[in-house]
Amino acid sequence: MKRKEYLLRSILFVPTYKEKFIQKAIHTGADALILDLEDSVPEVYKQKGREIIKKYIDKGVFKNLQVFVRLNPIESKILLKDLKYVLHEDIDGFMLTKIRTAEDMIYYDKLITQLEIDKNIEAGHFTFMPLIETTLAIMNAYHIASASDRTIALTFGGEDFLNDLEGLHGNPPRCFDYPRAYIALAARAAGIKAIDTPYLAVNDTKGFIKEESVSFEMGFSGCLLLHPKQIALANQCFVPSPEEVQKSREIIKSIEEANKRGSGVAMLENKMIGPPMKKRAEKVLRIIELIEQKVKLEVMHEER
Repeated sequence: MKRKEYLLRSILFVPTYKEKFIQKAIHTGADALILDLEDSVPEVYKQKGREIIKKYIDKGVFKNLQVFVRLNPIESKILLKDLKYVLHEDIDGFMLTKIRTAEDMIYYDKLITQLEIDKNIEAGHFTFMPLIETTLAIMNAYHIASASDRTIALTFGGEDFLNDLEGLHGNPPRCFDYPRAYIALAARAAGIKAIDTPYLAVNDTKGFIKEESVSFEMGFSGCLLLHPKQIALANQCFVPSPEEVQKSREIIKSIEEANKRGSGVAMLENKMIGPPMKKRAEKVLRIIELIEQKVKLEVMHEER
């Protein structure tokens, strides 16, 4: 099946054991929501979280949103219980936790394939966003990224990685330099997106913009978020500049004009437009198109 294109600039974590968190999250305008059943949900409330997700699925609340569920890891022994409540067409996919090797991804792929068959859900419907949050996962990042066709992004879990590394969280966090670079490389080599770790200081606007602007330069498509106030900032950071958008339009226009003239060579500002420039321009304009589509859907939703 042809994989849906996802806009993933801002991905908001939503603890699921309180309905008010979900009620607020669905109106925030985040590109995607992560309904969390793992770290942010105390053990005694996990069943409540599952039931609340199921309640909102049954209401059709998630139908026109991009929604993923962060599952408890394989070793938790409650993974199948999570899946029992969240397997539905209105859920786009799953954030997979404690992924260490490609074998973990293959396990999930086979499991979800069988569950899709059992639930009569279209084959390949559910997508994966594995969390890269250990030193072993960093070293296996490309193999993890390419192990399943369901995988749409690698996501960086910086704090768990830091704990595994036994490193220090400096300012800026130098321990993140290598894993960020490697995750971006591994994801892009596998043809998927890279998503940055959450920025913990939710009230530090300048710090957020500084750090995530660098992540965008490194090849990341977006970042995980802990608070709705970070959504507009992420949407601002992970988007091409107006100047690049305009330049991209000029590049495509020059190519189209050259084609009309029967010329295989397009020029812009007395410079030849090479294939890499064309590809970059197409990617930039596709991002803008996805953003415009999202805005239209939001307007339609409000009018209803």
